[in-house]
Amino acid sequence: MALNAARLCYMCSFWDDEERHNPEFCSMIYEQQQKITAVDFQVYEIYIEVLRATRSSKSLHNRMMDKQILNNFNDSLISCLWELLCCSSSFMDSTKDEMGILYAGLRFLRSILREQQEKMDEQNEKIGALLTEAGIIICSPSLNRVKEGEVSFLESTEACDCYDMLANTNIHIKHFKDQISGSSIIESLPSFHSLRVPEVSKASSHMLSKVKMPIAHEVMVGLDDEAEKVIERLLSGPEQVEIVPIVGMAGLGKTTLAEKVYNDSSIIFNFQIRLWCTVSQEFDMKSLLIQILCSNGKQSSMDEELKKLNEHELLQKLYQRLKMKRYLVVFDDVWDIKVWNELRISFPDDKKRSRILFTSRFSNVASQVQYGGEPHNLRPLSEKESFELLHKKVFGKEDCPQAFHGLGMEIAKKCKGLPLSIVVAAGALATTEHDILVWEEFAESLTSTMVSGAGQCKKSLEVSYEHLPYHLKECLLYFAAFREDEKIGAKNLMRLWIAEGFVEKIEGERSEDIAEEYLMDLIGRNLVMVSENRSIGGVKTCYIHDLIFEFCKGEAKEKKFLQVLQGYDELSNFNEPPNLPRLSICSSGEDFIKSKLFCPHLDTLLLCNATPGYEFDLLNISFLFGIYKHLKVLNLDINLRLEELPTEVESLLCLRYLALTGRTMKFIPPSIAKLSHLETFCVYSGGLVSLPDSIWNMKKLRQVCVRRRVVIRFSCNDNVLENLSSLPNLDTLSNLYLSYDQEGENILRRIPNVRRLKIFNLGGQNIVCCNMSRLECLESLVLAGYSLSGSQEHVDLSFPMNLKKLCLFNLRLPGRKMSLIEQLPNLEVLKLRWRSMEGQKWELMEGGFPKLRS
Repeated sequence: MALNAARLCYMCSFWDDEERHNPEFCSMIYEQQQKITAVDFQVYEIYIEVLRATRSSKSLHNRMMDKQILNNFNDSLISCLWELLCCSSSFMDSTKDEMGILYAGLRFLRSILREQQEKMDEQNEKIGALLTEAGIIICSPSLNRVKEGEVSFLESTEACDCYDMLANTNIHIKHFKDQISGSSIIESLPSFHSLRVPEVSKASSHMLSKVKMPIAHEVMVGLDDEAEKVIERLLSGPEQVEIVPIVGMAGLGKTTLAEKVYNDSSIIFNFQIRLWCTVSQEFDMKSLLIQILCSNGKQSSMDEELKKLNEHELLQKLYQRLKMKRYLVVFDDVWDIKVWNELRISFPDDKKRSRILFTSRFSNVASQVQYGGEPHNLRPLSEKESFELLHKKVFGKEDCPQAFHGLGMEIAKKCKGLPLSIVVAAGALATTEHDILVWEEFAESLTSTMVSGAGQCKKSLEVSYEHLPYHLKECLLYFAAFREDEKIGAKNLMRLWIAEGFVEKIEGERSEDIAEEYLMDLIGRNLVMVSENRSIGGVKTCYIHDLIFEFCKGEAKEKKFLQVLQGYDELSNFNEPPNLPRLSICSSGEDFIKSKLFCPHLDTLLLCNATPGYEFDLLNISFLFGIYKHLKVLNLDINLRLEELPTEVESLLCLRYLALTGRTMKFIPPSIAKLSHLETFCVYSGGLVSLPDSIWNMKKLRQVCVRRRVVIRFSCNDNVLENLSSLPNLDTLSNLYLSYDQEGENILRRIPNVRRLKIFNLGGQNIVCCNMSRLECLESLVLAGYSLSGSQEHVDLSFPMNLKKLCLFNLRLPGRKMSLIEQLPNLEVLKLRWRSMEGQKWELMEGGFPKLRS
């Protein structure tokens, strides 16, 4: 109905006054006006303006000069054209191409219309004319009949005629672009706009390191006296709540100092509750409250129950938790006093000498805080301290060779006392040959005329980045795809690197091991920091400093490696640059849908919810599979309210990595096996997810991770298990539910090279056998039972000799069976959860657990 109304208006814009006042046409207009009252109010408002314009003696073009009307019309046309593009298989390739060009043109016009400059008014008439042309085509009944499948494109003469109209309109929009190119309007557009001329990137220096894998070690220099002063302020002073701000420029070590204070034994002893949160430049209040309430030391995790509460309830919960306690709460990286103004009602003042520690780059933030004391201004390191830090980071406990002493002092001096600059420079030096010429070249590249503040760090970062091997440059820039200050799961990060093709394939070595070497190299160069270690060695979570994050974000965009979009404004104004390979979007699902983004040539699409505490259910994702057919990586960290993954997923034939969040998802269609290149498949569901038996044909699968649990269904044929093919490359399988019997063993036989395995007994069945000795590569195993009853003495239990980590839960194993675990020669970590064994006592034999650490 709205399309018909718009079409009448566009037709009317070309008629003279006599034709426009034809009684028959006026009757049609009146009928449309009556129907409009039943549609969405926003649509009603947009089209009623156009219908009123048809009664004016002025032309539609002159009447539509109002920018808001133009904006609304353009948004409406973009939405309609996006729907046509989503079902573009109905159209000829040439027409699809022209429709894509028109879509990009309309998004460009949207960017222009949203500028507030006075000169924009001069362009409104031209834009109105262009939108009129586009509207006639987009609202054409013939195209929409093709879209609905009522007629094929080739059968419709009118639809075929649209091709010429599309081409002409695209030419007109291109002429308009050319006319305003280089004007002040273009200069003021967002930097991601496709008409801006990108700066020429610097030529990469391929000074590759030949050297050892660097060893990451925590070194602190010049902070002892600073920490003593801050601790003294926290422990002494008035009984009332007091805020102690730590202020200093970026890269000066504020967070490191706060961590040192937070973990000091005297602080732990004197404060009943210690909480930590990282605020950052952009924050969501609900997410911040959940982070505070869930924090354990500096680590934090999202709690499902808290996510169900609203902001007011979370404020109340925090208040109750702190009431009548002596507490210390750290707010790290505060940019705006607003965060404290909104949260302070949750911090009771019970005269218990409670303290709040702020870190901020800005002294004006500290001065605005109520109850705030004098800011503790963090000083830069002295030249002597700078050299000491550089020396320890490059040479560890070894002495600095005399020949390098002078150059080392020069490099340390040029970093001007900023610890981040020093450790980044040290990371580059530690991984290059210890050669005088190399060090001299590095010292020269660190110009002595560096600007103050963040510019000092940026120069150090640029030099260190240019000294990276090419494959590490890609891995580092990929951190820009995540949120600022996000603690990133190392395993998932490495899976993404592998799927993106950053990790070299070496015969006889697993890609996961090579990726881990890359990560450890970046950590050793002080570009990536460890947040948490794994119990059997390696990194569990990692992050990068916010200055490094900003550097990666800018470098990734400049080199057209990755584009990051945040919020609706950036999404709606974005025009895809040519050959953009990767897009990372941090917004609400609602804004993502509303933006009608169309980037069909993308290789990677990463979508995360900007407000994790806010739920917006995506009811249909079929349009994604219709648009983004070239994707290699698809990560949807947003709730999909679907019981079954749409079968259209089979159209993503290039896909290597697929991660979905669907709390109600239960079924994965057999057609997923058509994704023959898929390596990583992750589903975060609230219940049991059923995988089809066709999954055994996906030979390239490396990781299958389903939260909470997964079961593989089989057909009724008795010989199915025997005839199943294997998954020789599978490295990780988590939360698999199966029977601990012969059938379960047959399944495990199909994953001969798995290294990480989490399996659960299918409910209601006792253990018959659990022989895993064939899994010779298995290093980490979680083994759990469910609804077991009676004695488990009869169980045939065995483990592979290579096992390093074992976690048992609700198995009720007798002591005789538990003694088998003691004989595992490589076991380093053993976790015995609820009801893992029968009885109260376990008699250990002499010489058992030769390598057990925890």
